[in-house]
Amino acid sequence: MLKDNQMVVTNANGDESVCEILFTHEHNGKNYVVFEFLDSHEVSAAIYTPGASDDEGTFSDIETDLEWEMLDQVLQEYFDQLENEADEDEEDEEDEEEDVLEQN
Repeated sequence: MLKDNQMVVTNANGDESVCEILFTHEHNGKNYVVFEFLDSHEVSAAIYTPGASDDEGTFSDIETDLEWEMLDQVLQEYFDQLENEADEDEEDEEDEEEDVLEQN
């Protein structure tokens, strides 16, 4: 059973892989989907073109180095944000532990 943030990608050989959608990004009128293969943890991206309904759409390859460079930058910002959130959560936990110790 797929979660809401997952999709199945079928390669040219017909092999299917489950991927987790990390985020979507719109740039110059194109919609991009950045995803991670759950089995290999490889991160990739594709251009998404919506279909007639929310459940339909097609993916196409990213064709230019400029697009890949833009997505690499957006991906780095995504990872930086995750790291900052993890650091903030860690600091919050340390503050809570200090508060408990001070109360005792």
